[in-house]
Amino acid sequence: MAPEKKNQMDKRPKVIRPLFNRMAATYDRGNRALSLLIDQIWRRRTVSALGIRDGQYILDIATGTADMAIEAARQADCRVAGIDLSEEMLRVARGKNAQSPFPGRCFFLQGDGTRTPFRDGSFNHAMISFGVRNVQDMDGLFRETLRILKPGGRFAILEFSLPEAPVIRQVYLFYFKRVLPLIGAVVAGRKEPYFYLRDSVLDFEPPRALEERIRRNGFRLILSRPFTFGICHLYVAEKP
Repeated sequence: MAPEKKNQMDKRPKVIRPLFNRMAATYDRGNRALSLLIDQIWRRRTVSALGIRDGQYILDIATGTADMAIEAARQADCRVAGIDLSEEMLRVARGKNAQSPFPGRCFFLQGDGTRTPFRDGSFNHAMISFGVRNVQDMDGLFRETLRILKPGGRFAILEFSLPEAPVIRQVYLFYFKRVLPLIGAVVAGRKEPYFYLRDSVLDFEPPRALEERIRRNGFRLILSRPFTFGICHLYVAEKP
């Protein structure tokens, strides 16, 4: 059997921005469906892996609806900058942050994670959850993140993956291909965003390839760990 082609989807910012604007109102429900309702546990573990301390500055790339930014603010008295292409995602993020216990710890701006407005070495740590697979220029993202981190700063990447165990993989693929679009029709009233969420996971490169990409772009990989039978994966990289 010929290997699957990867990274063939059109992920240019001008394509991704309106797509995520349309799905912003139901994005959280989409992530819960993709993760079988356990994505919040993964997020807490990802933020914990950064070892954030009081007074530090954190960049949350592709912040979406701000779940990771708010979790970081909950774990430490830090300052979190959330950046995202989608203005509608940011509108939801600001509303959630305003209702959080620590609204003053986070701020948000519209922008591209591959070209940020921040100075070299501005942040102690950076993170991205369920966003790296939506970036067309992943190498550019890693190079930019390396630039804005201080030496010794960590970059945590949380992303969906496909289980390696054959039986679990087949069950999950059936769920992805058959069940998930139906959930989208019920939960969000439309299937199209869920087709994108599904296809972007199926299209994404496997963990070993992403590990190599991380190293190739100047980071030291310090952790690579599957979650929940491999349906999600955490990578933690460090700037030398």
